[in-house]
Amino acid sequence: MNTRTKWSLGAAGVAAVATVSILGWLRAEDPAPGPAGHKTKDVTVERGRFRLAVSASGLVRPIDRIELKSKASGEVTGLPIEVGDRVEKGALIAQLDQLEERAALAQAEANLEIARAELGLAEKNFERRKQLFSSDVIAKEARDETELNLAVARSKLLQATTTLERAGERMQDSVITAPVDGIILQKYVESGQIIASGVSNVGGGTPIADIADMRNAHIEAGVDEIDIGKITVGQIATIRADAYPDQVYEGEVVRIAPEARVEQNVTVFDVVVEVQNIDGNLKSGMNTTVEIVIVDLPDVLTIPVTAVQESDTGRDRSPGGGGAATVLVKEGSDYVPYEVRTGRTNYRLVEVLSGLEEGAVLGIPMVSRLKEENDRLDARVRDTRSFGGGDRGSRKPADRRGQAQ
Repeated sequence: MNTRTKWSLGAAGVAAVATVSILGWLRAEDPAPGPAGHKTKDVTVERGRFRLAVSASGLVRPIDRIELKSKASGEVTGLPIEVGDRVEKGALIAQLDQLEERAALAQAEANLEIARAELGLAEKNFERRKQLFSSDVIAKEARDETELNLAVARSKLLQATTTLERAGERMQDSVITAPVDGIILQKYVESGQIIASGVSNVGGGTPIADIADMRNAHIEAGVDEIDIGKITVGQIATIRADAYPDQVYEGEVVRIAPEARVEQNVTVFDVVVEVQNIDGNLKSGMNTTVEIVIVDLPDVLTIPVTAVQESDTGRDRSPGGGGAATVLVKEGSDYVPYEVRTGRTNYRLVEVLSGLEEGAVLGIPMVSRLKEENDRLDARVRDTRSFGGGDRGSRKPADRRGQAQ
């Protein structure tokens, strides 16, 4: 290793040590903020609207989504619906083959007629035997037998009536109608398909369609755990769907999930906002942006966040609370530090609770403290490098020529 290389490595080592020392020294010192030596922007303390809101992405969900199934099994012979159709309560959704149900119903009706006839005959026999028994023409055993036949006939009539009712119910079960007014969200079967009963089948039966009333909808939004403490049931929210960015919907927070979930390594809580969907533009599954209004005050004394010199302004404060802060108030050509109490912040403005009056002029240094430290660090590094450069300049050209040889 030649002399020039040794000198370069030595200078680099000195500069590195000096840089580390300077960085440690700069972290230790805490220079006071102020406009001295820097350009200052003047702002006026004003009264105006102060609005704080939490934004989150959400999805449109129907409030009551109903999955329709059939109590009966069989072939679908009628399916007069398509996805997106609006149907009224009682409207036909699907109809199954009713051949077996019609036969069973006809048989039940015939059995009922026979049971009625048998009952009528049993009643007549009982009345005749009763009169004969009163006249001592027949024995008591004969009368009791007639009474038994009457009871059997009555039970057969009751059984036939029940069988007919059940046959009628099975006939009705083969016709599926809309339980509510709503929109067909999904259709799972087609005409001609064999479906299983949703009552007797172990697997739960074959779904036919999903229906929901979309006149009111739920917006499910995942709110970051940092903001969830600001949200309560009953707060007003504004909703914008990605499909209709110019349309603003107003809703209300109706539910806050008691348990968090992790989404892309971020802990969020599901917040449900109910919104009226009168125009029907909000479709199930649409992406939306939800803005939940925490506070909206029309006449509040505020200052820019950048005007606060010493305060944790990044943390929202509870209503009525506050924290100490320092601002620079302009008096003549000077800027005088004033202590004020600040309240909530929306990360652009800070609410002023006390210590300032409307119309006061504040100074905001245009150079940040971080930039000041960076500038000082650069200056010290340049000084270190110039020291090494001077050493190199003291060497004679003859020495360098000698090294080249």
